[in-house]
Amino acid sequence: MNPDGTPLVTAVIPVYNHEKYVIESIRSIVGQSYDNIELIVINDGSTDHSHELILTIVEECKQRCRRFEYINRDNIGLSATLNQALDMAKGKYFSPLASDDIAIPEKFSVLIEALELTDETYAAAFGNALLIDEHTNRIWLTYGGLVSKVGASDAYDNYLDFRTGGGKIHNYRSDDFSSYRSLLSHNCLPAMSTMIKTDLIRQVGAWTVGNASEDWEMWRKLSKRHNLLYIDKPLALYRWHDSNSVKVMNDKLGLDDVLNLMKEKQYCASHGLISFWRVEYAGRLLSVLADERIPLIRKLSLLDLSEISRPSFCWHSAKRLVRKILRFAIRKSRMSIGPCFRSE
Repeated sequence: MNPDGTPLVTAVIPVYNHEKYVIESIRSIVGQSYDNIELIVINDGSTDHSHELILTIVEECKQRCRRFEYINRDNIGLSATLNQALDMAKGKYFSPLASDDIAIPEKFSVLIEALELTDETYAAAFGNALLIDEHTNRIWLTYGGLVSKVGASDAYDNYLDFRTGGGKIHNYRSDDFSSYRSLLSHNCLPAMSTMIKTDLIRQVGAWTVGNASEDWEMWRKLSKRHNLLYIDKPLALYRWHDSNSVKVMNDKLGLDDVLNLMKEKQYCASHGLISFWRVEYAGRLLSVLADERIPLIRKLSLLDLSEISRPSFCWHSAKRLVRKILRFAIRKSRMSIGPCFRSE
């Protein structure tokens, strides 16, 4: 605790090849209106000039923060980096921020005030985020991720509208938005504008190393035991640029999404959600099977035979799965097959 009674916040910035944006990201923590902050910056093996740039701001961070730690080391991945910061964290609250995103000055004050007024059933609070481009200019995006004209009727200027089609895909202002059941379908919670209770992250086992969908997994872990609070105001800036992970790692994210869902099967079965789980599993599996960037052997490894052999699954979905697998194999091997395997 600070002398004024405010809890310590551990702000974490994992850095990987964001030399264009990392200083803005760090300064957005330094510029928070909330006083009691420790800042941990970990350069996860960047191959650009991120390290040299971070060194120019070290003294500024030390003067501003209650504690400042900078670690520069080889690459081990985002989830492992977050776990390393968690091991070092001394704050009651934990707030990670990607090194290309920006925290609005009131982010910590708003989220901590809200969490301090809630009961112990709440594990985290999050707000919305505005959309910016590589030059930190405000932008509008269509639901499909295309930059559009300002104020266009089919485009959005904030993260949650962008991810939910203006609330048409899922109403993010509803009480159910951050429930476990909802999170089986949608990974829409904005990680850049989140504040989490540090002890509860540790209680649910932290992040799974190697999982590219690390935030989606964490929300589900927390939602099994706790509530998540939404504050309906923008508290961060989400940067849309050519090297966004959702663009360059889309195939990896798709694979990990299916693997994550497979891990949830037993929990869903024991909590009356197995029918709902089957629909989500089939939908995400079909999406991965249609992705030509993913090797066939990896696709086959995702098939849950106990599910696709079920009559209700087989006749509706498995036929399409088999067709997609065969089409992919044919294109890659340039072979032809008999008419009995052709699509109807």
